[in-house]
Amino acid sequence: MAAAVRPILNAEVPGLMPVLESLDALATVSMPPCLIVNPLSFRASRGLAEQAQALAKAQGAEVVVVDGPASLTAAVDAILARRQRHVMVLAGDGTVRAVIDQLASLPTGAWTPDLLVLPGGRTNLTAADLTPGIDAMRLLERGLAAVADKRWDAAVVERATLCIEQGPAPARRGLWVGAALIDGVIRRTHAHRIGGDGALRTGHLSTLSSLLRLVWLALRGRSGLSCPELRIDAGPLGRFEGKVNLLLATTLQHRQGLFDPYATRADGGMRLTAVSRHASRFYRSLPRLLTGRFSRAMDTAHGFLSGGCAQVEITGLGGYSLDGEAYDTDPARPVVIRRGPSLRFFAA
Repeated sequence: MAAAVRPILNAEVPGLMPVLESLDALATVSMPPCLIVNPLSFRASRGLAEQAQALAKAQGAEVVVVDGPASLTAAVDAILARRQRHVMVLAGDGTVRAVIDQLASLPTGAWTPDLLVLPGGRTNLTAADLTPGIDAMRLLERGLAAVADKRWDAAVVERATLCIEQGPAPARRGLWVGAALIDGVIRRTHAHRIGGDGALRTGHLSTLSSLLRLVWLALRGRSGLSCPELRIDAGPLGRFEGKVNLLLATTLQHRQGLFDPYATRADGGMRLTAVSRHASRFYRSLPRLLTGRFSRAMDTAHGFLSGGCAQVEITGLGGYSLDGEAYDTDPARPVVIRRGPSLRFFAA
């Protein structure tokens, strides 16, 4: 209602709109920071959620506890309605993806808050990219102090999102996509965790134990994983068709650590790597692939497609994992992955 009335008021009183916008900005700055907590996330459920809530409340921040998609959507809607600028999310990659998806789905030019992603899940790839090597409590302290001291803006960066489309399903948005064998491994790992109890299924070593089990089965030819037959068109970056081992796309930068499986070729806002089942000297090239040190011979003619692009179209894909969440697709129709809107993140 206020947005509809303002142009009328501005017509009645010329010059009023800049004043109203300044008051909006002042109100946004004066709002307390908000901490969204998913206490069901892996690390958060082990006492971290309670510690983070106590610290945030002691510093005057609002705390919102979510336990599912409906409560999370309502929390983000309330933040948008209040224009609550400083938002911290203690959760796993799946919950963070849901927040990103909701914000990136807003109309072009819509106001969005700044996000601080705290590692509260199991893998936390998003947090590891934006705030590498910092534990959740220390990072929360740093974020709250930055708000109090008005130093928050100095640490804010923009990151583009990924947009994945295959109608009639709605577009989905996140920060990284894994497909082919990577999607199969992620699905198997999830199934491994929910298929029983004990430390090797539900503890910190569950992902590692699942991967070791898959390697053991693969060595015996019994992994059950298969390479899909794909047709990949990444425009100027290149294209190829055939069985594909690995397929990755991201807007993350992997600022620290050795793992960065993308060539520094071309640009376009997102990074893509696809590797053919019959790539030349695959195992010999694996160290180069995983660290992003692609040789000249690691090109499409030899089964490697990697670098920057704005969009890729993939036909033959039966599913993918977006920020660790698995989705099924129709292999008969193309899946389009492209650069989506940018959001603002606190990156310590």
